[in-house]
Amino acid sequence: MAFELHIGHPLAAELLRLLQDEIGGALGELADIPDEAAIHAARRHIKKARATLRLLGGNAHHHSLAGCEGGLRAAGRALAPSRDAAVLLRTIDALSRARPPKATASALQALRQAWQAPGTPQLDAGDLTAARLALQESAATLTEHAAGAWDFDTLARGFAANYRAGRRALKRALRSPDAERLHALRRQLKHHLYHLRLLRPLWPGPLGALHAQADRAAELLGLHHDCAVLRERLAGSTLPPADRIRVDTLAAKRQDSLAPEALDICQRLYTEGGGSYRRRLKTWWRCATRAR
Repeated sequence: MAFELHIGHPLAAELLRLLQDEIGGALGELADIPDEAAIHAARRHIKKARATLRLLGGNAHHHSLAGCEGGLRAAGRALAPSRDAAVLLRTIDALSRARPPKATASALQALRQAWQAPGTPQLDAGDLTAARLALQESAATLTEHAAGAWDFDTLARGFAANYRAGRRALKRALRSPDAERLHALRRQLKHHLYHLRLLRPLWPGPLGALHAQADRAAELLGLHHDCAVLRERLAGSTLPPADRIRVDTLAAKRQDSLAPEALDICQRLYTEGGGSYRRRLKTWWRCATRAR
């Protein structure tokens, strides 16, 4: 089912459904031997579930779900190495499509051959087992959890708290737009992106448009981070120093082209204060539920 609230259904049951759907979806993707696409899909399910839990962070009752959050975080960590290996290859391919000078293109090709594992990238068996167990523990925590204390005030507070965290990350990134601060901004933006998607039924037009812009900014920041990871890995590669400099220069140029648009979108997304946004969401919730 879609990752969004169903207006008119009991809110606590809806939130529990969303969490169960995403955790179950991640487990489904990791059944058998998952390929790269399945691992990517599982990570997306995990991120959606964690974003939903962050909406509940303002509720004291949420503390009983700490085990669920911990399990999701552990599952994400177990899947990360396989994802990183695949992303490095895609980043090299993206840089190659920019038609760099011949010497740089040759360096990229040599780097790809050095990092390309034979066959389809596979998830380590131990990591796969760890991810499955962590997700199963998270699902068990939900089964035992009573969700009756969740209401829209909880969601509005959680939304505002995460929105404020995004505004702070944006301010830091604007002061010094280095890779670390831009990646921190992206982490906050991904939560905001999923919150917009989850709450989109309150007013589909405006929230849908905001979601599309947040998705674009997150994509740009993700590509920026991919280049940063590649640049870090270059230091330990077998490329000659001159070739490492060529690839690093190209990746840095790519980053410089991505950051301005992402920051411009984020400044628009994070225009107002968290308290104002919270009050507006509560008004939209009252209107949406009254219409139903």
